[in-house]
Amino acid sequence: MAATEKMTNMPWITWLDLDTEFGPDGSLQVILRRPKPEHLNHNNHVNAPVIYGVAEVAGAGAVVIAAGSDGQGAYTVIRDATIKYSRPAHGGVTAAAKLDPVSAERMREELRAGRGYDATVQVTLTDAENTPTGTCDFTVTLRAPRNRDESR
Repeated sequence: MAATEKMTNMPWITWLDLDTEFGPDGSLQVILRRPKPEHLNHNNHVNAPVIYGVAEVAGAGAVVIAAGSDGQGAYTVIRDATIKYSRPAHGGVTAAAKLDPVSAERMREELRAGRGYDATVQVTLTDAENTPTGTCDFTVTLRAPRNRDESR
């Protein structure tokens, strides 16, 4: 799918040096395996904004994957997010997400009808030792592409 190919080549993702793993069930893991010095804070833990960035890629990516071909050309944006850190991330961070099947089907129906959808997705966070480090809840907004004549 073109959207996931673009996802892995975005400059932000390249700078973070992320790996992505797509599950056959529509799940997505986004992994910071090789933290750079600029990814770490003064305590040598993965810095909070970097963790948020990894989580955002996973949350939005899971929604785009769930949209499938019905999301082709849709505008995707994070409407809001809440992150809860439970402990520092050591050595890297993995963000895992999957949109639940009921929401995924509803989103595809709305996109096929030419309407948008606000998808809520939870991202779980673990560090390099697979220790839970937090969660992030996102509302990811997908809007159907606008007709060129409407945008004038």
